[in-house]
Amino acid sequence: MIKILFVCHGNICRSPIAEFYMKDIVKKSGMDNRFFIDSAAVTSEEIPGGVGNPVYPPARKILADHGISCEGKRARLATKEDYDKFDLILVMDKGNERKMERIAGGDSEGKIHLLMSICGEDREVADPWFTGDFQATWDDVTEGCKTLLDLLTFPGELVLASGSPRRLELLEQVGISCIVDPSDGEEWSQESSPAAYVEELSREKVLDVADRHPDSWLLGSDTVVALDGEIMGKPGSADEAFEMLSKLSGRTHHVYTGVTLVRTSRGTVLYHKTFSTSTEVTFYDLSDEMIEDYILTGEPFDKAGAYGIQGRGAVLVKEIRGDYNTVVGLPVAEVYHQLTE
Repeated sequence: MIKILFVCHGNICRSPIAEFYMKDIVKKSGMDNRFFIDSAAVTSEEIPGGVGNPVYPPARKILADHGISCEGKRARLATKEDYDKFDLILVMDKGNERKMERIAGGDSEGKIHLLMSICGEDREVADPWFTGDFQATWDDVTEGCKTLLDLLTFPGELVLASGSPRRLELLEQVGISCIVDPSDGEEWSQESSPAAYVEELSREKVLDVADRHPDSWLLGSDTVVALDGEIMGKPGSADEAFEMLSKLSGRTHHVYTGVTLVRTSRGTVLYHKTFSTSTEVTFYDLSDEMIEDYILTGEPFDKAGAYGIQGRGAVLVKEIRGDYNTVVGLPVAEVYHQLTE
């Protein structure tokens, strides 16, 4: 689900128009289960005594003229928690932008955007409280919302920032077409948590290639094995592979895969979502001979934890608990639902 927050000065004119118009077109497109939409203010001027004012009557009227109700909406103040919760924060003017950044303590995740910049226009949505021109505001807001919905509707094709044939095969298996453009950045993270580790690397991979694809959906992913908190990447030698597989023998470990989805527009990152999944894997007791024979196949050397469950390494695995494709290298069902629902 994509969470969108529209923000204006008082949350009684521009941002409620955007909130309820966006809800209306999303519902009419049959995608209301894919979006969560809200609006808020960057000042408390319309929240006297802690109780927000209702939507300004002319704003209510222009919504009603188009068959859209905003019944029950009252102004509320944007918070730092909103910044953490929402994926996209669309502001109406540069004053809103500055105030929202102060509320959030900056914009480290690049979530805050001018609404009209979505349309490629470096301008503000004029405040009808001062201009009195609600039609001009309506025209701007509806143009921005229509463009936003179009940009966030997945077209069925993405850029895969990975050279993994397994990830490509999984995506194509569920009907997603791919342009393969592997990241060549260094795979390194200071994170000690396996989930945070793969999430950070998935972000780094996809952002490494984002500049080459200014108007696209992109996906980056990374997978590691973790045993007793120790992160295992790909072995650099036969000795490392033997050591890893010996440690995993007869034990239960976790496989973590991190994924970052990005939507670029006009050369900037408009939207991004990062998540990770994990699966428990239990190995049989492995003899040294079995490990050595498996290493001789060459399969361990491009695999996290030195094995591939989808290949000859399947014979090492006694049991799994969780998503099989997470172990292969991409939780493709979760990816599909993130893109389409």
